[in-house]
Amino acid sequence: MILFIILAPVSFVYSVIYRMTKSASFYFWQIAVAIDELGNTVCQDLFNGVMRKSGGHKFGNSDETVSYVLGVLKSQDKLLPIGKMISWLLNKIDKYHVEDAVKNKN
Repeated sequence: MILFIILAPVSFVYSVIYRMTKSASFYFWQIAVAIDELGNTVCQDLFNGVMRKSGGHKFGNSDETVSYVLGVLKSQDKLLPIGKMISWLLNKIDKYHVEDAVKNKN
């Protein structure tokens, strides 16, 4: 953890500068997905308690994003009101965001 705290900012700046000659967008997309997967893992108990009906797909898999789980739960009709609201908000920001997260999962 200490190594990450020290090296992450330096590595981030290095990568941005390095990729200025290439395409930085894929790098930023990778970071966004990693943060989303981290959120799914760290917040799994909270998210399972407030966004998911019993029997639905669970939050917490470190290889899944929050958007993916919301999309699966939406298709299973297992979203609680807070989950429905967050899915709606994500879909307002990016049309069909949670549905596309399910379609585009590898």
